[in-house]
Amino acid sequence: MLRPILISIAHSSIYVPKEIKERMFLSDFDIKKMSDLYTDEIFDIKNYYKVEAHISRLVCDPNRAPDDIQSESELCSEGVVVRVNEDGKQVYKEPPTPEMIMKRIETYHKAFHDEIDNNINKVKFMIDGHSMCSIGPYAKADRGKDRPDICLGNRLYSSCNFEFTRFWQEAFTDLGYSVSINKPYSGHFVLGYHCHRQRIPGIQIEINRKLFMNEETLEPNNNQIKLLNKQIGEILNKFAERIS
Repeated sequence: MLRPILISIAHSSIYVPKEIKERMFLSDFDIKKMSDLYTDEIFDIKNYYKVEAHISRLVCDPNRAPDDIQSESELCSEGVVVRVNEDGKQVYKEPPTPEMIMKRIETYHKAFHDEIDNNINKVKFMIDGHSMCSIGPYAKADRGKDRPDICLGNRLYSSCNFEFTRFWQEAFTDLGYSVSINKPYSGHFVLGYHCHRQRIPGIQIEINRKLFMNEETLEPNNNQIKLLNKQIGEILNKFAERIS
């Protein structure tokens, strides 16, 4: 029987359909760099509900609102369909039309959130699993600054109260990790939509990529991936006992 916590993994996929990739400037490496590589392994915790996106965030980002359309001039990696990545590179040779964007939302975005909706009434808590660059990238507010090992996002305490947030903070700190709250990321559409609408508490966990991969080559450190998976699983089991 699955325990009453749902894990969402929105950004691990690198899949881009051929007809969309042909319209992109980006290389395979660029596409991988923009994904949360290996988070599907790190957050693959047995006996919990899990929903995973199977399309690159560059095609359609499930952690953005479906009406969050990025303009061509914006130098940030926001928007449901990204036009400029976080390194400041134009994604598309020719921007997708409104019709193309709506088709992607209907095909990919809706399917991801429908799957969460199908399970959210079975759980008491939600975890949104991500990874982050070790140093703030070009288009972010913390550009050039070192980032903590773990960033916990609770949408400024609107998706998760102080008590639960403190549990996760102390659990990671006790393992020797540096932990920040809501900086550089406080959580986005996944938490905002499901936690607020369904009144289910939830937290976003961002793991610093330097902990489990080579950020230059994107090669994994498999031992560290297994360790993080084990550690998060153990924390999750303790948390599940707390809320049951």
